[in-house]
Amino acid sequence: MTHGQRETWWQDAESLRRLVTSLAGHDATPAGAAAIAAFFCLQDAPGPAAVLQQTNWQTPDWLAALQGELRADGGDLAFLTSGSSGAPKPVRQPWARLAEELDFQADLQGPARRIVSLVPAHHIYGFMFAVLLPHRLGVPVADLRDRRPAAILAALQPGDLVIGFPQIWKALAQTAVQGGRPVAPAVRGITSTAPCPPETARAVRMAGFARLVELYGSSETMGIGWRDDPAQPFTLFPYWQLENDNTMLRHAARGFCIALPDRIAPAGNDDRHFAVLGRRDGAIQIGGINVHPDHIAAVLRGHPLIAAVAVRPYQAGATLRLKAFLVPADLGADLAALRREIETWLRQRLPAIERPRSLTFGSALPQGAMGKPADW
Repeated sequence: MTHGQRETWWQDAESLRRLVTSLAGHDATPAGAAAIAAFFCLQDAPGPAAVLQQTNWQTPDWLAALQGELRADGGDLAFLTSGSSGAPKPVRQPWARLAEELDFQADLQGPARRIVSLVPAHHIYGFMFAVLLPHRLGVPVADLRDRRPAAILAALQPGDLVIGFPQIWKALAQTAVQGGRPVAPAVRGITSTAPCPPETARAVRMAGFARLVELYGSSETMGIGWRDDPAQPFTLFPYWQLENDNTMLRHAARGFCIALPDRIAPAGNDDRHFAVLGRRDGAIQIGGINVHPDHIAAVLRGHPLIAAVAVRPYQAGATLRLKAFLVPADLGADLAALRREIETWLRQRLPAIERPRSLTFGSALPQGAMGKPADW
């Protein structure tokens, strides 16, 4: 895809409006306009960006002004990460890399009658598959994010390509099977943003979906690998090579390197397949947000009434949450009062997604028979 071709997807007013609404919400405020300008890196343009001088981004004149800015801009796009500790940060990606992945994804996914999007369009995953891919394939987009699983299933049409994430795929599979709701013929899916449990991937296929492609990557690295069978390893995208004891990726043609966010291991009989072993930085995903249990434990250890802490994830129904085991500095302390104090401490220092939902108090951190940390 050439740079000239880049300047076509946003000329479609509906695609552009869908993206900017995802970026700014439904409130016509200066903050929304600034978020849109930041996404397109308009701060790099010579002179002040016209879109930053207006407050109501919902008007046709504002969208036309944005298109005018984009025609003059050949720079990067800035995507927000899910946040290593609840605080998203912008990651700039050059158009050449987006176009390269789009070329590969168009071949991997094949033709579709329609794209059904269940994800925000301004995150890198949603942008690739709910904005760029439909434009490349020349097909419409149905944004069904506000519908319940039963309504989504009822709206599917033969040949649809559904863009989702593990939690919604689990709900769709359960609804299809338990509710007796058949899936339309030849409907395929894509999942990303978090690891897809093998049982979820199998349930999706058993529910009647023709294929589910799981993508591995991040906002920082973009796409790295894919698979459509949970029993098989991931396959590297064709332009990546593993380097430095499988801790780095090297671009085969351009030579630049990117650090891998996870620990991975080669799988199979060649260097094109791999298994993901876990986060290199210790992060886990809760509700689509990366959180660090070690960071949360450090915050708790900072309280003068706490002597020792352990923080772990646990499964609360279909959702992953955090729990904490706390050893009071004074073992005779009033635990009800201490609990209230700790809850206030956490509210003042951590966003809601990082706060442990369960607090357990004891005289010593749990240990197994060999002295290793144990669950509780």
